[in-house]
Amino acid sequence: MATGRLHILWAWRCGIVAASALLAASCANPQAELALRAPAAMVGMSKGNLLSCAGVPERSVVSGDAEYLVYTRRQTLVDRDVDWEASPWLGPRGPMLWQPDVTTWSRTYSCEATIELHGGRVAAVRYNDRRDPTLCYQIVGNCMR
Repeated sequence: MATGRLHILWAWRCGIVAASALLAASCANPQAELALRAPAAMVGMSKGNLLSCAGVPERSVVSGDAEYLVYTRRQTLVDRDVDWEASPWLGPRGPMLWQPDVTTWSRTYSCEATIELHGGRVAAVRYNDRRDPTLCYQIVGNCMR
């Protein structure tokens, strides 16, 4: 009988974890969604309107009748974890002196948007691979309003 209760408890916990995962997945980021719709919505926009909403590009290149404007956004997040451990000199049973063990790591997120213009109009908007759509929104968000 104890084994049956254990299986029911285990199934209940798995159900809660699955429901939590579905709930988290259903919460969408509206900024990321707008950034992912921008490549289709911005086609046909004039260069003047693009510069007024996205600002001055980081780089620009003209090749034949095409002009490429490149915008970049980067963000580095630094996380720190502090664990308190017993002093190795006095051991865990001495006067209970503790010292911090600090672990630090960082992650860099980026978005590079390349906007292709033909005849003074936006022909294509491309993002780099492995981009962060929220950072892409910082580039094209004002153009989507």
